[in-house]
Amino acid sequence: MMRILLSAVPAALVMLASGATGFAPAAEAPASPEVTEAMKPYLDRHKLAGVVALVADRGGKVLYRNVLGYADVEEKRPMDERDVFWVASMSKMFVGASVMLLVDEGKLRLDDPVTKFIPELDGWMVVAEKDESHVLLKRPARPVTLRHLLSHTSGLAGMSELQRVTGADGTSLKARSLSSVTGPLQSQPGERYAYGNLGMNVAARVVEIVGGMPYERFLQERFFDPLGMTETTFWPTEAQVARLAGAYGPNPAGTGYRRGDVGFLTRPFSDRSRRHPEAGGGLFSTAHDILRYGLMLANDGELDGRRYLSHAAMDELRKEQTGTTRAPYSLGYHLRNGMFGHDGAYGTDLSVDPRTGMVAVFMVQCTGGDQWAARDAFLRAARRAFPR
Repeated sequence: MMRILLSAVPAALVMLASGATGFAPAAEAPASPEVTEAMKPYLDRHKLAGVVALVADRGGKVLYRNVLGYADVEEKRPMDERDVFWVASMSKMFVGASVMLLVDEGKLRLDDPVTKFIPELDGWMVVAEKDESHVLLKRPARPVTLRHLLSHTSGLAGMSELQRVTGADGTSLKARSLSSVTGPLQSQPGERYAYGNLGMNVAARVVEIVGGMPYERFLQERFFDPLGMTETTFWPTEAQVARLAGAYGPNPAGTGYRRGDVGFLTRPFSDRSRRHPEAGGGLFSTAHDILRYGLMLANDGELDGRRYLSHAAMDELRKEQTGTTRAPYSLGYHLRNGMFGHDGAYGTDLSVDPRTGMVAVFMVQCTGGDQWAARDAFLRAARRAFPR
């Protein structure tokens, strides 16, 4: 049975970012017994190797910090709050926020056709009939809009045909977007929810066009730098990779761990010449950075005296946007049990409760399929522990 480790948080982390206020000193942010108890079975049974879990209120006070297990099982390196995680599909939150920021500025509307910004996509066709001997394509019954892209109701496949050849991050957002016309829409726009990354990449390309700069620069200037998210990037440095938490699942016998990898992305992760932003799932980050973003969401789009998104924009992000499909999804945000946020393929999760102001950050790298049950157990424990 693996011993559960509780890592102390260095005092330097109290000053989490220049200008950031309201974070509780480590001495005032104990581990939550409820969270420890909820995570223990996953650690003991080799379902999770390590966890960083934070629970804060909207005022920025970190109420509980649980840092459990190992970041590197083979080296017996304990998990640390400073560790870096591939946050995968949590990247989608920033696409939705970027579009809404441009909506706030009057440069976009959610129901604008995508072809208004990328005219070449007027060549999109929809699969009307398909069997082993033929595929019948027809023109879309209605335009694909930004709302469709962000809510996974565009009809686009999960990944472009180009990405299947070059890799998820091997081509630019422009190339991926333009190549989407070679793979037909799988359903009429607005008629079916189908989760994937391609719609997010096309939406991020629109952000580049309308925002007048590369998508990664837009994120850096409009969100990451002002929020103090100093570790969030598509290209982690070698020093950050050295702090990358290992990805693990149980071995076949369930007696130990089997190490996995971030196979979705191209190595070396720091290579900016061959790697491009994967807007639907390419970001790396830390618990602190995700918490900073969560605090902005919990405060209705504002943090530390700076407004990032209007109340109207936040309302759009907090409500279901999938039409008659009624999937619990917004515009790059999952909706779950009264909370909104997003998770990532290996189990990282941000959940914000707009009613109570709870911000819950769950950072794991799990390849075994138990990450969702563990995440749900954490959120149940976090809600029990959160002051009412």
